[in-house]
Amino acid sequence: MVDAIVALLASHGIAGLTHRLVAREAGVSLAATTYYFDSKFDMVAAASNRILDGYRSAFQRAARSGRHVSVHDYVVRLLINAVERDRTGSVCWTEIMLDAPRHAESLALAQEWFAGLPMIWEGIAGATGVPTPQAAARSAVDTVIGLMLMVLGLGLTEAQVAAVFLHGAAPQHAWAPSSAVAVPPAAKPGRKSAETRDRIIAAAIAILTRDGSAAVSYRTVAVQAGLAPAGPAYHFPTVEGLLAAAQAQLFENSKQRYRLAAAMDSGPHDLERLIDRTAVVFLREVTAFGDQNLANFTIWLEASRRPELRPMIWNSVTDQIRAWNHVLETMGVALRPLDALLPQCIFIGKLVRLLAVGAPLQELENVRRDFAADLTALVERRFWLSP
Repeated sequence: MVDAIVALLASHGIAGLTHRLVAREAGVSLAATTYYFDSKFDMVAAASNRILDGYRSAFQRAARSGRHVSVHDYVVRLLINAVERDRTGSVCWTEIMLDAPRHAESLALAQEWFAGLPMIWEGIAGATGVPTPQAAARSAVDTVIGLMLMVLGLGLTEAQVAAVFLHGAAPQHAWAPSSAVAVPPAAKPGRKSAETRDRIIAAAIAILTRDGSAAVSYRTVAVQAGLAPAGPAYHFPTVEGLLAAAQAQLFENSKQRYRLAAAMDSGPHDLERLIDRTAVVFLREVTAFGDQNLANFTIWLEASRRPELRPMIWNSVTDQIRAWNHVLETMGVALRPLDALLPQCIFIGKLVRLLAVGAPLQELENVRRDFAADLTALVERRFWLSP
């Protein structure tokens, strides 16, 4: 039954998980599922514990084998497994982490996870000769979360992961999706139609934030927006198109916030200014706009299930790559293929982690210190994941 729960969380999300579906997937009676699991949370907790135990065991086996000789190798193997052999478990884990801010029970699960992960990575870093294993462990946790969300959302293959992290290919070329989903224009011109469309998108974002992507349907959006049942379908012929429009709106909102921060901090950058601005922007995102980021990354994860959404995610990724390229170039950094991707992954991973554990004050106090360590290492070409 736990295997069935993991599979269903990966395919349907927490909002779509029911005892009846678990019984059908596991081939057992409905009474058996309710006997072992009183509530949906009990099922989610069982899945979380199964994945955590497997994660610990896998790293213990890898450490004993001696096959991997650097933190870089561990991360690459983890990402390759995430997109191939362990994809179901990886999507399930990410689903649980993104659900953590919504429910106290899930928050406790995330706190348990992130209390143990740094110790696992610190052991790996120390065993592979990293001079500052504690700092490397914290950095590895954040970077891997960001990378995991990205490779799952983009639906990457083992070959695509290896091309970038083992063979030095530029992610802009190696990871570009081949399919596309259009964000449909307003069904009718005019102010009223545009206002209705905006209400539908706002309703979808509210549901994403509150319940996750599995809860977004024409019916739920119509209720949230106060429209007739046929209203959302009239403006958005597919739910995928509606989700794409929601993601585009969330990304545009974030771009506007970043542009404002850039305008307030215009002029040439040095490393200290870059660290300061990154930390300030991050703190604002996690404290003032956490809900919007949660909705945005929920769509990223949904793209792992719906390939039609991946081009919209890719637009977000490439836009940020261009932005980081520009900032690093103005600082005189000789860019390599990964240099503009890694700070984006660190930022995303740290944001997801802090949202998942409730943004404790001590973690917020350490944000600038953490970015200082990672961005300095990147600029000085000694970041542990750089080639």
